[in-house]
Amino acid sequence: MLDWRIYATIGVLGLVSYALRAGGFLAAGFMQEHGAIARFFRLAPGNLFIAFVTAACLEGGWPTLVGCAFAFCAMAVTRKEWAALAAGFAAAATASALGLR
Repeated sequence: MLDWRIYATIGVLGLVSYALRAGGFLAAGFMQEHGAIARFFRLAPGNLFIAFVTAACLEGGWPTLVGCAFAFCAMAVTRKEWAALAAGFAAAATASALGLR
């Protein structure tokens, strides 16, 4: 049998999650569309992505760095995600097969 504290914890977490979402929605409604904070929030997902990718690239060694460089170049040239992914994976696999560590 489950303890009542488990249900209470799940309920409190659900309420906090809902309150955070509702608060963010309300705060976004009061924000100026062309202000500095709005510009920051539009850039934030990209900044977070770059932070995670950079950490992974540095952790993975040379094959990962080569793959990321090729993916970046392919994305800059073609502007197509699938071309960049294919180029990055192919370059990383080739670098790994050549024994770059």
